Order: sequence, then C-alpha cells, then structure tokens
Amino acid sequence: MLRALLGILAGMLLLADSLGRFRGLDAMIRALKPYETAIGVTALIVGIFSFFSTLGIALILAGLLLGANALASVPQVGDNLGTASRALAPFSVLIGAAVLILGILHLL
Repeated sequence: MLRALLGILAGMLLLADSLGRFRGLDAMIRALKPYETAIGVTALIVGIFSFFSTLGIALILAGLLLGANALASVPQVGDNLGTASRALAPFSVLIGAAVLILGILHLL
C-alpha cells in the first residue's frame, strides 16, 4: 500500500504542469510541492527495496527525478546520481504517467 501511495504522489508531482489545469488538483499539487524532495527520496528507497516489480522500477526513476537536489549532495555517488537525474529529465512526463498509473493499479 505504501508503494502505491508513493507512486500516486510521485506521479502527481511529476505531472504537475499537466494536472495543475484541473480545478481540484492544482491546490493538492501546491500542497505537495514543499515535500517534493522528501517524496522523491522515499520513493527511491522504497523502489530499491522492491526492485523486482514494475512499480519498484518506476519508483526508482521517479525518485531520481524528484530527489535530484538531495541526491546530488550524497558523497562519492552524488555526481553520478545528478547525471542520471539530468538524463531522465526529458522523460519526466512519461515516467510520471507510468508511476501514477502503476500506483493506481497497485492500489486496486
């Protein structure tokens, strides 16, 4: 259940520009924005622990995108994680949609 909720939250944050056009969702996304890095790092950690599932891999990708600022400060691997985040940035909408859909499906 935690993986599904993290998937939904991470997907909503990655799709903030697209979902912000809807009336009720713009307030929810604004409320989630301050916690973007925390949600991203948590999604990355939970995704690592559930690596052998589709949702786990999607959480890793979403966590790399959302937690890029915090991950860049990790000693010894921060530069590599920052490079991975920049490489994934053009695919943020696709990853956001995938993690949101997988989170909803996993919740059901």
